[in-house]
Amino acid sequence: MLTGVNALQGRLGPGVLAHLLQYLSQNAAAGRLSVVGDGVGSGAIYLARGRVAHVELGGIVGVPALAHLLTWDHGRFAFQVGVVPPSTTIDLPTDRLLLSLSVDQDGNGGVFGRNGSMTPTMLVEPAVVPGLMWAAVAVAGPIGEIFIDDAFDAIGHSPRLLPEDQLGALVQAVAGQFRSAQGRTDFLARAEAVLAHHGYGRVDEDGSERTGRSGGSTNGER
Repeated sequence: MLTGVNALQGRLGPGVLAHLLQYLSQNAAAGRLSVVGDGVGSGAIYLARGRVAHVELGGIVGVPALAHLLTWDHGRFAFQVGVVPPSTTIDLPTDRLLLSLSVDQDGNGGVFGRNGSMTPTMLVEPAVVPGLMWAAVAVAGPIGEIFIDDAFDAIGHSPRLLPEDQLGALVQAVAGQFRSAQGRTDFLARAEAVLAHHGYGRVDEDGSERTGRSGGSTNGER
């Protein structure tokens, strides 16, 4: 019987790593979870106060590395308490991070899709958020920055880790904070130019983003 998180070690199986991360999160664990996959290599997940702070897998780091590790169902794991993360490449609560990487939830409330498979959610290009910030400030002034911060709080995501399927929800959350219809219209027009510049489709009124990235090059001028 386990007497503490430092005693955690065992074999991987479908869903084991995700459930283990949830357990470590609930216990506010801090340290390194070493993962060795049978015939596929090894990786490390670093936690600080129960949150995944950094993940390494070969030359891959952060969310992409975690997405790969979560698909491993053959191998072994071991947790070492007190190992400090060498850097911070992930900034999300553990439960939200796991859900953002899931295909869909199974009937037991787990974070894996059918057959234990997992496909990582594509993240929005980092330059898009500053572009939307510019669009909000151009219409509302400095308070536009607050609009962006409040919108991220409303949709429950981090600016550094925004899934592409939440881009439309973010734009609509920002637009909803403008008091005037003209302000919302002006912001949405500028936001659409920003999205087009980065190859994303148009955002509909229901918050969905049409088509995804297309490699467009429209400039978002004032």
